[in-house]
Amino acid sequence: RNDIQIQTTTSAPIGKESEEIRVGCRLELPQSAGWLKLVSIDITIQPELNYQFLTDDWDLQRLREAVRGSVEIFEHPAFEGIINERIAPTSEELSDDNNLNHWLKNDVGIAGHTCGTCKMGPNTDPGTVVDQTCRVHMVDGLRVIDASIMPEIPRANTNATVIMIAERAADLITQTS
Repeated sequence: RNDIQIQTTTSAPIGKESEEIRVGCRLELPQSAGWLKLVSIDITIQPELNYQFLTDDWDLQRLREAVRGSVEIFEHPAFEGIINERIAPTSEELSDDNNLNHWLKNDVGIAGHTCGTCKMGPNTDPGTVVDQTCRVHMVDGLRVIDASIMPEIPRANTNATVIMIAERAADLITQTS
């Protein structure tokens, strides 16, 4: 439930009709997990981030189903005269799982809602970085208050969740000051 998000991503300038229809298929509960690595103590140097997209077979299976389901929807007679041709994936790319896997792995991207790189949890869990009050384990006076502390990916855009985290953290900080 609430695992796959399919939405149109078509856009065009105001007053101009788009010449294509784009659809994005997104995994909301990916099993594949990436990593973040600090490469320098210099804060101006970006960390290395590897999302490890589609490294789990279950992710590939669900995303193949989403793409094939989207193709099926747009092949419905209701779209006759609206859609002239499918640009991608091609019929060959859809022809078998290996071809579609190859297309997916080359076409996959991120919608900009990265989270979970600085997971919240008890200090007894070696995979966590901050406690339930956003304090960094074993570092006095430092809190992390953003999407990185989410222990799981929310099944919605992250902005509202981050605002809620920040509001709660602000309350916790003012209560302890």
